[in-house]
Order: sequence, then structure tokens, then C-alpha cells
Amino acid sequence: MEGISVLGLVFAFLALIITEFACNGEIHSGNCLQSDREALIDFKSGLKFSKDRFSSWRRNDCCQWQGIRCENSTGAVIMIDLHNAEGNTHRNLGSMNLGGNIRPSLKKLMSLRYLDLSFNSFEDIPIPKFLGSLKNLKYLNLSHAGFSGVIPPNLGNLSNLQYLDLSSSYGGLSVDNFEWVANLVSLKHLQMNNVDLSMIGSQWVEVLNKLPFITELHLPGCDLFDLDPFIRSVNFTSLAILNIPENNFNSTFPGWLVNISSLITIDISSSNLAGRIPLGVAELPNLQYLDLSWNQNLSGNCLHLLRGSWKRIEILNLASNILDGTIPNSIGNLCNLRYLNVEGNNLTGSLPGSLQEIRNCSSERFLPNLKNLMLSGNHLTGNFPEWLGQLENLEELILSYNEIQGPLPDSLGRLSQLVELRLDHNKLEGSIPVSLGNLYHLKEMRLEENNLNGSLPDSFGKLSQLVTLDVSFNGLKGTLSEKHFSEQSKLKESYLDANSFILNVSSNWTPPFQIFELGMSSCNLGNPFPFWLQSQKEVQYLDFSNASISGSLPNWFWNISFNMWVLNISFNHMQGQLPSFLNVMGFGSIDLSYNQFEGPIPLPNPVVASVDVFDLSNNKFSGSIPLNIGDSISAILFLSFG
Repeated sequence: MEGISVLGLVFAFLALIITEFACNGEIHSGNCLQSDREALIDFKSGLKFSKDRFSSWRRNDCCQWQGIRCENSTGAVIMIDLHNAEGNTHRNLGSMNLGGNIRPSLKKLMSLRYLDLSFNSFEDIPIPKFLGSLKNLKYLNLSHAGFSGVIPPNLGNLSNLQYLDLSSSYGGLSVDNFEWVANLVSLKHLQMNNVDLSMIGSQWVEVLNKLPFITELHLPGCDLFDLDPFIRSVNFTSLAILNIPENNFNSTFPGWLVNISSLITIDISSSNLAGRIPLGVAELPNLQYLDLSWNQNLSGNCLHLLRGSWKRIEILNLASNILDGTIPNSIGNLCNLRYLNVEGNNLTGSLPGSLQEIRNCSSERFLPNLKNLMLSGNHLTGNFPEWLGQLENLEELILSYNEIQGPLPDSLGRLSQLVELRLDHNKLEGSIPVSLGNLYHLKEMRLEENNLNGSLPDSFGKLSQLVTLDVSFNGLKGTLSEKHFSEQSKLKESYLDANSFILNVSSNWTPPFQIFELGMSSCNLGNPFPFWLQSQKEVQYLDFSNASISGSLPNWFWNISFNMWVLNISFNHMQGQLPSFLNVMGFGSIDLSYNQFEGPIPLPNPVVASVDVFDLSNNKFSGSIPLNIGDSISAILFLSFG
């Protein structure tokens, strides 16, 4: 999901601290203090590292060492930045990784203000308690560095600390008492991603309310289970970013948030919140990012919520809750909106037939910045509105699983930036507009399970970026020619099932794509078995059932079948014998029923694996069931030879 760059704000904060050092003339280019040099050498002796990691530390002047900065006037070390630039949260550690132990000689660096050991691997050692004695520290980043155990509460002695990141990639760190955080009176940025805070109850809200300068709070995935919905007096009035998703609050929405006008980002998604979303959230003057998705039980009237001011809102995600009501025509005035997701709620009524006259926007177009519109899984009705085809910057349009009806407007073909179009499982009628062939950036088009009729436009052949096409289960008909696929070199999934298409291609046609999944059931593929399939070496799913195919299955087919986990050629007129062992992917499905195959009963190749479904019924096989059948179908869920 595209969002406000929290990382950008972090970098800006770091730049502010480093610039503060530089502007005060404190970054040193002369000789460092001998005592600090000795402390650094001893600190290094406890570390594990690759041979080139500390190559610059052979010089006499430690102020010239990589990762070290000194104060100009005294030569005292004020910065240690040994973060692993090659590391990440998935523990791809690279050649810059550090391990080993952190020796207490580090506490001799009494002028140290900046310490960054992030993205290293200290192999589950505890965070050293002596770090709490570095009272001049302003910046401390030990994130994703392999520490474990209880975070030492004496870090609360760092009263000058402005930035603290103790995030963990895979857990391992915990806090059993949060009171020490209240002593970090200078703190502006607190980040503890995936740290276990389950022992602190609702205490964390009260503690953080004692930090008047806090601007960023990141506590995602911390097993917090209580969010105090009531605070009499809100003191953290500088809070700009509240990032606390993936917890288990089991609380109502914290109404006190509407009193923090400085908020730019609120993310409390997937956190088991309930109750009504206060309308005051829409009036927060600086709010740009709001994600309350996947709480399941947050309620509110969409008509009233979206009629709010939302002066600066860019990202609005309310998906998977129990919102009701309709979508107001005033949404056209959300000038800055880039992402709107209200999927999986209980919205009713039709989409606005037209949008309200634009007010207070520099652009004369509706929703000029909207890139993602996601309204699937509701109960929306009515016709497909014309104004959707005027959202020129739209990249993602998802309206699936509703009850929208009527024809698709030609104006959809003007959405030149569209990458993903999902209109499946509605009640759309009429023909597919030829103009959709102009969507040259389109990667995914899903129109399945509607009431569309007419033919598939051959203009679709120009969709050179298309990866997924699904028009199955409609009333489409007509001929599919090579022109329909001419430039679809990236196509990987194509579902044309349950229509009445007739495939008419030359006998030597080679498709421009390498397909993964191909569904053409109920299409007329003609005789003999499609030779062009021989060029497809990556097929995993093949459904040619009820496709009017006759003749034998060619030998070359079993050279391309070994990746298939679904093979369905049932309800055809195929004849001849099959090989003794069928080369298909294990734990899949083979359906060869309702044909005229004959000869001995074949089995899935036991060297590959067993299959879940094996249906050979209604053929002309003869002879006894093979004695070694158990080797091929040991995990069978469905078996039929009848």
C-alpha cells in the first residue's frame, strides 16, 4: 500500500541530530582522546566480524575510523555508527555483519551521543545494562540486531535521549515494566516493533502521556492488549505518527486521538478495536494517513464519515470492518486522496451517479490524485457510474463481490495508468468495451462471474503488460484468433472457462507467452488436441474440459505435464491408450473422466508423488486394477474408475 513515508521522517530526524553536531563545530578531524581510542579497541575485541569490517581502524587517529565521529574541541568520541548496511529484517546479514559481545569498555565513552548497532546479529545476548550509564546519548538504535531478554529498565536514565529504536525482527525482547520510559523526558522517537509488551497492561498509554516531546510512536506487533479509550488530559500534543497495528487491544476506539491536532499518521490496523469511529477523526487538520483496517468490529456510517473535512488525507484504509451506509457524492472534494479502501464492509446503495461540484481544490478534476480505489466485498448496487472513467491517475480499481449492474462505460478505456481492474462477481451486463484494449499498463483484468455477453475484443491483444485475464462464467461467445493474444508476452494466467468461445488459430501457431494457469473449459478447441500447447513448458493448471476435443492425447503432452497440479480434460471425445504412469505434480488433481480412453488403467507416477483426486470414470479401460496402486494414491481424497 502506498503511504506517507514514515522512513522519510526518520531520515529527517537523523539528519537533524547529525547536523546539530556539525553546526556546533563538533565533528572532529584531529586526534582522538587516547582513553577513547583504548576503549574502542577493547570494544572491538569482543566483536565477531569479517576481516575487512574494521580495516580503517588500524590508523592512529580513531576520529578517522569508519563509523566514528569526534567532538572538535576535545577529540572525544561522540558517535558510533556500526549498523549493518547490508542487513534487513529477514536476517540477510552480509559481509558487514557484527556479532559477539558488547564489552563494558563502551561506557568509558562518556561524551557518546549517538550509537547505532542495528541490523547486526548478536545471537540472543541481552541488551547490556551499562548502556544506561551513557547519559549524553541522544540517539540509540539497537533494532533488528539479535538481542533478546528483558530490556533493562536503567535505559530510563538516558534523560537526553531523543531517538530510541529497540525493534526486533523475530521477537525475543520483552518489557515487564514500562515506567522507566517515563524518565526519557527528551524522547521524540520511540520504536519497539515486535517487542513483547504483553505484561504492561494499559500502563503504556499513561506512561507515554508523560512525554511532552514525543512525535513518533511505533509499537506494531507488541502483544498490547489494552488501549485506554479515555484520557482526561492529553499531554503528548506533539505526536505526529502513531503506528500501533497488529496488537490485540480488545478496546473501543480511543476518542482522545481527535484532540491531538498534530497527528499526521494513525495506524491501528488489525488490532481488535470495536465501537464507532468518531466523526472527529475527519476533522484532524494535519491527518494524511489513517489505517483502521482489519479490526473486524469498528462501525460507523460511511456517508457521515466521508462527508467530513479530511483536509489533507492521502491514505484512508477502513477495510474489513462493519461500516454501513452509502458513499456520498462529496468524496470528489477529497483533493489529496491517493488511496481509498473500504473493502469488506456493509456498504449499501449505489455508487454516486455524479460527484458534488468541486470546492477548495486547485484542480478542476474530481479526485485528481486518486490511484487506488478499493470497494469490493460490500453490497453496492446500481449502474457502473461514468465518472469512474474520468479518474485519470487511477492505477487500481477493485469493485468485485458487489451487485453492480448495467454496462461497462467506454470511458474506462481512458484510465491510461490503470494496472489492476477487478470487477468480478457482480451483475454487469452488455459487451466488453473495445476501449479496454487501450489500457497499456494493465497487468490484471478480472471480469469473471458477471452477465457479460458479446465477443472478447481483439484489441486485448495489444495488452502487452497483461499477466492475468479472467472472463470466465459469463455469456461471451465468438471466435478467438491469434490477434487476441498477439502482444501478450507476459500472460501467465488466463481463464476463459464457461463461455462459448471458438478457438481459431493456425496449426503452427506459437503463443507469445509461457502460461502458468490456463482455463478453457466449455470453449471449442477443435480437433486434434491443440498442438500449440507443446510450446508451453511451465503449465501448472490446465482445464480443457468439455472443449470438443477428439482424437488421441499426443505423446509430447507428457513432456510438459510434470509441473501440473491440476489436469482436467474430462467430457471430451478423446481416444487411445495412455502411458502406464502419468507425469504430473504431486498432491494435485487428475480428471480424465467422460472420454473414450482404452487399454490398461494408468496411474500417477509414484516417483513424483501421490495425487489427491484421480478420476478415470466413464472411459473404456480394461484389465484389472494395478496391484501397485497404493504407491501412487496413498493420500487420495477422491478415486473413481467407474
